[in-house]
Amino acid sequence: MLAVYGRNGDFEKVIELFKEMLREGISPDGVAFVTVISACGHTGHVKLRIQYFESMVSDFGLEPGPEHYSCIVDLLCRAGELERAWKMVNEMTHKENCSYSVSMWGALLNACNEFGNVELGKLAAHKALEMDPHNVGIYVLLSNVYAKFGMWDELMKETGLRKDVGCSWIEITS
Repeated sequence: MLAVYGRNGDFEKVIELFKEMLREGISPDGVAFVTVISACGHTGHVKLRIQYFESMVSDFGLEPGPEHYSCIVDLLCRAGELERAWKMVNEMTHKENCSYSVSMWGALLNACNEFGNVELGKLAAHKALEMDPHNVGIYVLLSNVYAKFGMWDELMKETGLRKDVGCSWIEITS
C-alpha cells in the first residue's frame, strides 16, 4: 500500500499509513523504509526523514542499503545541506562492504549547481568520474556548473577540451 501511494504522489498518505503501521505493531521492512523516507523528502519533512532513517537501525535492527542512503543524500541536497550530504557520501566510500553509486555523487553535483557551491561540485564530479570515467551525465552536470558561473575557460583548461567554431549555411533560391 505504501508503494502504491508513493508511486501515485500521495506522499502524505504514505507517511500517515507508515505511522499507522507502527501504532499497530507491524515491523516495517527495508522497502517500507525506502518508501517512507522518500515520501518525507517530497513533502519537506526533513527531521522526520532523518528520524525514520535512524529508527531503521536503532529500533528495527535493519541495515541501511544504498537506496536508503541515496534517499538521505537526496534530502540533504534538496534542503541545501551540501556539506552534510558530502560528509555522508564520503563516509560511505570508506566503509567496507558498502555499496554506493555514481548517482549519489550526481545528486550532490546537481545540488552544488543549484546552490552555487562550485568547489564542492568539482569534488563531487571528480569522485563520480573516478567511479565511472565515461559517465556523460556527470560531464553535463559539471559543464552546467561551469557555465552558470562563467567559468568556461577554466573547464577547457582542466579537461583539455577545445570548442570548435560553429557555422551554418543557408541557401536561398528564387
